[in-house]
Amino acid sequence: MLIGTAGLALAALVLALLAGELLLRALGQSYYWAIAKRPDPVLGWRPPPHSAAWQRFEGAALVETNALGFRDRDHAEPKPAGTLRVVVLGDSFTEAVQVPLAQTWWRLLGDRLQSDCNPGGEIEVLNFAVSGYSTAQALLTWRRYARGYSPDLAILAFFIGNDVAENVPALDAEPLRPYLLPGAGPLVLDDGFVQSDAYLAATSPVGRARQWLLERSRIAQLWVQARDAGRLRRLAAAGRADAGSAHEPQEPGVDNGIYRPPADADWALAWAATEAMLGAFAEEARAAGVEPVLMLIGTGVQVHPDAGAAARFAAALGVDDLGYPVRRLLSAAARAGLPAVNLPALLAAQAERDGVLLHGLPGARAGFGHWNAAGHRAAAEATAALVCELLPRANRAAP
Repeated sequence: MLIGTAGLALAALVLALLAGELLLRALGQSYYWAIAKRPDPVLGWRPPPHSAAWQRFEGAALVETNALGFRDRDHAEPKPAGTLRVVVLGDSFTEAVQVPLAQTWWRLLGDRLQSDCNPGGEIEVLNFAVSGYSTAQALLTWRRYARGYSPDLAILAFFIGNDVAENVPALDAEPLRPYLLPGAGPLVLDDGFVQSDAYLAATSPVGRARQWLLERSRIAQLWVQARDAGRLRRLAAAGRADAGSAHEPQEPGVDNGIYRPPADADWALAWAATEAMLGAFAEEARAAGVEPVLMLIGTGVQVHPDAGAAARFAAALGVDDLGYPVRRLLSAAARAGLPAVNLPALLAAQAERDGVLLHGLPGARAGFGHWNAAGHRAAAEATAALVCELLPRANRAAP
């Protein structure tokens, strides 16, 4: 009798879960952040291949990945004859899960290059960026994947707000991250994350089963989404409580240490690692016959339409201005012979001229966070102007 009752209860539970799963699928429920960090022994993590899920907390977009797990369509590795290829590397500003694919700066860049550069053939822009990636992960992605697609030009998109701090373990809280650190000769790979508790747990049979379930179950994704929504509410409440305190002003996702010269050995190493990786990127790209480009992405306060916002922020931090990281990165790029797009300057001028916010989406603070559609358009336009000059002239039709 008890066995029969238990069997009926189990069958009812299975049917209820199946019905719930089908209902959530019919309603289009999915959650990208529940599946986005599949463990990877080289890069730390990478989204699963051929997946599709919604990101809704900051803006909204359906995020679809290709066979490699990057947000893009599939591309044939051998470059078609007569085609110019551009690959882009970076983090969340380039993966850009906050906006639809057609509004991302790199997709818009392809359209602009096709119309503005008079290439005399097709231009392909391939995305290899993943949210949360550091400069080391971008460089490793270049070596492992992007370089094999025979690009003519490679763009490393560098977010000033946190990329420097993410380049050394002492300033970084991410357990699933490799590092490339300066040494006596070439950059030294620190892939100790593969022995970390987080990685070992994620790659254990239980961890793999959990990832499998998250990638396939809308119920499991909804549970993670509800958990994350609660965390965001608590963070927002804490931010409001601190708003009237004497604490430094804080932009989400930005380490204020970036606005100052290195204050200790950890920051000095972070800058040294960053500059060494920029040099390595330029050297490796050119060795492969590829033109490298550094694309600097500013913080929200650096490109705010209210020119006084940056000055007030700087005064609160006790610095003269917010330009230290821009000047240092441009100097490093110049030493490496690395052409650079100074988006903080270009976008700040546009934002002030047009009175438009380029950062900020529904669900986030206006003027801060990731680029909105206007920010992506502005970035694409500014980047296209430089890229058109750099694309190999031999492959371009005469003006």
